[in-house]
Amino acid sequence: MLRLAPSHPPLWRTASSMQLGPDGAVRLDDVAPWQEQLLDALTEGIPDAMLLPLARTFGASAEAAERFVAGIGGALAPGPAAPLAVQAELPADVSFAEADALAHGWQAGGLDAVQTTRWRQDAPDPALPMIVVADHLIEPRRAGALLAADIPHLPIVLAGDRVVVGPLVVPGVTACLACLHARRTDADPRWPLVAAQLLGRERVPTDAGLVLEAAVLAARLLRAASTGPVSATALSVTLSCADVRRVWHAHRPHADCLCRSPERTATAAEDGALRDPASRPAPTTTATAFARPA
Repeated sequence: MLRLAPSHPPLWRTASSMQLGPDGAVRLDDVAPWQEQLLDALTEGIPDAMLLPLARTFGASAEAAERFVAGIGGALAPGPAAPLAVQAELPADVSFAEADALAHGWQAGGLDAVQTTRWRQDAPDPALPMIVVADHLIEPRRAGALLAADIPHLPIVLAGDRVVVGPLVVPGVTACLACLHARRTDADPRWPLVAAQLLGRERVPTDAGLVLEAAVLAARLLRAASTGPVSATALSVTLSCADVRRVWHAHRPHADCLCRSPERTATAAEDGALRDPASRPAPTTTATAFARPA
């Protein structure tokens, strides 16, 4: 589907020239009648296969139409995409407001949460990315099990007035959550003791608006990974009630972690992208809790 981005409507500058969008990044001079008609059609959207036949009905040659569309490429947007199917695990005692905010954020962000549970799934679908929502910290054995099953997973960690989204773990490609813990331990040898205390703390309610924002960001991270190659450098973002700014962090695999070795995960997609569910291999079960060497 070819269509103009809603943010780039045709705007006349003079009787014969126009720009696409308020920033004027795409400008057109001596606009021909067929170009004006084609822009009107692109505002609503036209199937790719209809571009040349439609342009010919407006009086343009195929070559001229192709050059024109290539020239306005910066103002085009992809057509609506089908929702991305995912599965999710929530804390057992998550509040209704938090669960509702998560569901609405995922839906608004283009996800279809086909299976959402308030407990750890014994047999998660290996064909679907998993969103793991937890309080304070993702339980290491859970992260290790998902890594072993070759299931891409995205953590959302709730902490009352703060939420951390990510990083998206694509087994065999990106850093795993064990890599993050390893780097924190490198920086602070007391981190394992601190982490153990976080795992044992009681949950606290998290601001529903913050949860909604986190859910939308999680959806955008997953959708981006589903449409193209995934970098080995994964991103996480911290949201806080105390600050409107988002704090982004980059995460690379830790040198001592075996999370990207074939023995520890099933084979990842060659280009690093999230695979189509039908093409994903059967899971393996060889990863340890934190995927750390003995």
